[in-house]
Amino acid sequence: MRQSKFDVVVAGGGTAGVIAGLAAARNGAKTLIVEKQRCLGGQFTVGMQGAWVGFSDKEKLIVKGMAWELRNRLMALGAMVEDNPDTDVCFLYDTEIAKIVLDEMVKAESNLSVYLDTSIVDVLSDGDTITGLRVLSESEMMDITSNVVIDCSGDAIVASKAGVPFEIRPKKDIQPMTLMGKMCGVDLDKVKEYYRTHPPIVDHHVPPAWRDFKTFPGFMHFGLHDELEGVELPEHLEYLREWLGIFTSTPHPGEVIINCSGAIEAHSTEGFEEKTAHEAFSQKTLYDVSEAFRKYVPGFENAYLSAIAGLLGIRESRRIIGEYKVTLDDFLAAKEFEDSIGRGAMPAGAHTPDGVTMNVYNLKPGKSMTIPYRCMLPKEKDGLIVAGRCVSYEAPVANCIRCMPQCMVMGEAAGVAASMASKSGCSPKKVNIDLLKKKLLDQGAII
Repeated sequence: MRQSKFDVVVAGGGTAGVIAGLAAARNGAKTLIVEKQRCLGGQFTVGMQGAWVGFSDKEKLIVKGMAWELRNRLMALGAMVEDNPDTDVCFLYDTEIAKIVLDEMVKAESNLSVYLDTSIVDVLSDGDTITGLRVLSESEMMDITSNVVIDCSGDAIVASKAGVPFEIRPKKDIQPMTLMGKMCGVDLDKVKEYYRTHPPIVDHHVPPAWRDFKTFPGFMHFGLHDELEGVELPEHLEYLREWLGIFTSTPHPGEVIINCSGAIEAHSTEGFEEKTAHEAFSQKTLYDVSEAFRKYVPGFENAYLSAIAGLLGIRESRRIIGEYKVTLDDFLAAKEFEDSIGRGAMPAGAHTPDGVTMNVYNLKPGKSMTIPYRCMLPKEKDGLIVAGRCVSYEAPVANCIRCMPQCMVMGEAAGVAASMASKSGCSPKKVNIDLLKKKLLDQGAII
């Protein structure tokens, strides 16, 4: 079996992982990103999210650093739509150009290597210390040892394989998955005029985070309730009366991205038959929602489903038990942690497990919650840092901490901390927090 050695290995090259790898490499660590998809970016690219939510507290920016560098690169290429970055609920961006931009950022780092189309088979360890990963590419296995491993897998795959304790809510309570898609041929002027003359009644106030606060770049509509009220639906579309369907414009004329609930009461950590069922149901739901838009929303008459994301959108799965668990009370108090590595201000709460709507807890404009480094450190194991949606927090906090800018914030902090631990030979749990914060500030982060 082949063997290799790096200072830092990042498991997952998605939203958190690609930033973690860049940050570790820029801070002097010989770094490897292992990614199971054919390209980097995860939900940011393959997942086709298109709406970059979480940069603002509705009064000012709360996220900069490497996420902001990525935003600037996309802006320079005309691949971004924004109104006022200080108050925008989100930015809209081109998911395909983002793939190229991330590749360019990675190629510029001499300390950074990437293995694509590569799966994590097992975790290497020495007692309670994680020392590397066993990976598989096609039919070849490789053992990769490292001083620090960063788990950015989203589902806490490394942590769970290593025996780190975690939480996951029962299927009946967990947030639904989603599958994104793109529609082209939309007459957006006609769509806007329709909603101007037929303002939504049921869907207008949901979710308040999008409706009530400041600016939204481009155009967005939330829901299908009003459009399907009193309409005689074909039997196969009847379930959509209570379904969540959102569409947003993109940087390109006549194109929208659809975000709708997919697999419900399901765990993303399931495999085999269950995973196949999740994928098939979510894909059929996306097609049904696009059909409903074509039939019942003026402006969509000549539109067509032009692309389906290559990755299911997972809102919630495993959450590690960390050195600190972020609570809903922490969020509501906009708590300032001494070991803060970044901020979040999007509403806490969750999409309801039936896929119909959302329950949210808002902070006042100008307020944000800090993210403590300790929530990224798993209990009972060492040599491991976790970043992304699988860090340690109470379930209701999810929608604040799992947004892509916050995942990038955690990824940047994890990469810097891992490089520090590798250089000094110390545990990630012993990294000097003041020095970590200084390095992040020097890189332009807001903490």
